[in-house]
Amino acid sequence: MDVIWLIALGLLLGGWFVLDGFNLGLGMLLPFLGRDEAERRTVLAAMGPFFLAGEVWLVGTAGVLAGAFPFLEADLLHGLYLLIVALLLSWVLRDAGVWFRSRRESARWRRGWDRVIVGGSFGLAGSAGLLIGNVLDGVPLRGASEGLGILDPFAVLCAATVIAIFAVHGAAFGALKLPREHALRAGRLGMRLVPVVLALAGASTVLGFLFTGVRESVVLPWPALAVVVIGVLAVPLAGRMLAAGHEVRAFALTALAAATPVLTVGAGLAPRLLEGVAHAMTLDRLSMMALPVIPVLVLLQVWMWWVFRRRVGADSVVFF
Repeated sequence: MDVIWLIALGLLLGGWFVLDGFNLGLGMLLPFLGRDEAERRTVLAAMGPFFLAGEVWLVGTAGVLAGAFPFLEADLLHGLYLLIVALLLSWVLRDAGVWFRSRRESARWRRGWDRVIVGGSFGLAGSAGLLIGNVLDGVPLRGASEGLGILDPFAVLCAATVIAIFAVHGAAFGALKLPREHALRAGRLGMRLVPVVLALAGASTVLGFLFTGVRESVVLPWPALAVVVIGVLAVPLAGRMLAAGHEVRAFALTALAAATPVLTVGAGLAPRLLEGVAHAMTLDRLSMMALPVIPVLVLLQVWMWWVFRRRVGADSVVFF
């Protein structure tokens, strides 16, 4: 049962990386994809149907972490308290920017909130990457060695890698959902970001093998490396799909890349993550209440993507 709950935790957190990762990517790329007010509104129209639905997965992750992995949650809060506060603050700012930017007609008002959206998106993506880097570095899992801290070079490189992956993922989503001419620009931007992702992912992988904290905390290094290689290879393939005009395939490949950081943690640290699991009786009771909800979330996401499968346009509903 503990393995099932670890898979559920990975599914929820990986789902957030995939399903909110492209929203964060759109937020970071807003100055490039939205050159005027009309284009920025189009970007928000593309983001709108999936905005809150993506965040549900992060809320679910917090719930599973608190209920099924209380010791792991306690370690995370103890060792990475400031980082988690930064993540939550960035989350609030990004959402506030999206909700409030259109509440007034003032161009100055909207430009200000656009900056908040960009900053909050970078902050949330970077905080998630720092969290992944610190966990891989052994901070603060039970039985793992203490790493160099929240802002050590490896964690910073992981943060930069996650930011770049989310940016490519957002560009691929823009190529899939924005109006045709607007989508072509998003696709070209995504192709230009591919070498950045490859360079950062390669550098963080090499540094991970050099860092003592990573080597001591990652119990299964070769499965973790295999996941990294697969995820990294998906990025140039996505670039080729964007160049060929195959937006659906490109988005599927960037989705795989977006899930790679979470899959890497699961593949490399599964034995240590299971040390933070709750008592078997607690897991049994949680299973009766919570596990049936996950298939419902998946089905709702599939239904939502089917309903909003077409590109946005001038007549599309703008949710914000």
